[in-house]
Amino acid sequence: MHILQLIDTLSWGGAEKLQLTFAREARARGFRLTVMGLKYIADAPYPPMLTALGAEVNILPGKRLLNIGRIMLLARYLRREQVDILHTHLAYANIIGALAGVLAGVPVVATLHSIGTDPRHYHPLRYRLEKWALSHANRLIFVADAVAEAYAAILPETKMRVIPNPVEPVADLSPPERIALRSELMGDPTRPLLISVGRLSPPKGYHDLLQAFAALHQKIPAAYLIVVGGGTLYDQLSEQVAALKLEKHAQLLGARTDVPRLLAASDIYVSASHREGLPLAILEAMSAGLPVVATGVGGVPELVGGRGILIPPRRPEAFAAALVSLLNDPAQQRSLGTAARA
Repeated sequence: MHILQLIDTLSWGGAEKLQLTFAREARARGFRLTVMGLKYIADAPYPPMLTALGAEVNILPGKRLLNIGRIMLLARYLRREQVDILHTHLAYANIIGALAGVLAGVPVVATLHSIGTDPRHYHPLRYRLEKWALSHANRLIFVADAVAEAYAAILPETKMRVIPNPVEPVADLSPPERIALRSELMGDPTRPLLISVGRLSPPKGYHDLLQAFAALHQKIPAAYLIVVGGGTLYDQLSEQVAALKLEKHAQLLGARTDVPRLLAASDIYVSASHREGLPLAILEAMSAGLPVVATGVGGVPELVGGRGILIPPRRPEAFAAALVSLLNDPAQQRSLGTAARA
């Protein structure tokens, strides 16, 4: 069995990180797995990890994300390499993959990971392309009910399935390891440590998160925040940290490969996203037993439910108030952490 995973990029992100899980499962089952990106990203973290897990990693040649030449190249690859299933992830890969799959006669499974605007409000050409492409996929996978509902009006229901993202449990650190890592991060290991993980991009709401943390800091000066991830907003967010005079209380760690250890060392997980699908980072945080404070967007309410605290998006003052309340209630922290892990 030869499976090709086609994805927009292999940079940092939840859909990108899932390729590691697919690679482990393919190796365990003796499948041949190829992971192909549409765009080259210098220093992308996942290609060497995927190679170490036995996957073949390629970039589909071409400068424009969407053009007929790339579609033909992919169709020829599918036939030449005898690909049995093409599994696509993210918008451009879903479109290119469906077109190439039809040309090559290869079954296509498309996964939709997040909710943007209503698909009917896209540029007319993109709307028509995406609707056609997804309608011609053999199976459509949605990571949350909320994502499926966003597309239900334009796609055939018989092809749609909701399958939540898989997550690998986060192991606890030993007490000495935990203290050492917390000391490395913030000096005093007894400070309350908040963590957020994700791509530094506008939909993730990091400007709101820093505003909320600044308000929290006024009430609980000992609190400390780490933000893990790279992205286009790194410089802007660094400037915001400085403008809010939080340099000794908040840290942008950039992209890291030790996210499970950082989660295991933390006390509370926070997410101020404006839109989401079913965020892998929250799944991992819950598996680490962290209480979660997050905006109730996309599939987050399905995931967190009564096992965390949900806040409306773009409301940093409400987010801060929820954090103050939680940090002042250790019993609630413990009960939410236990429920998250259940």
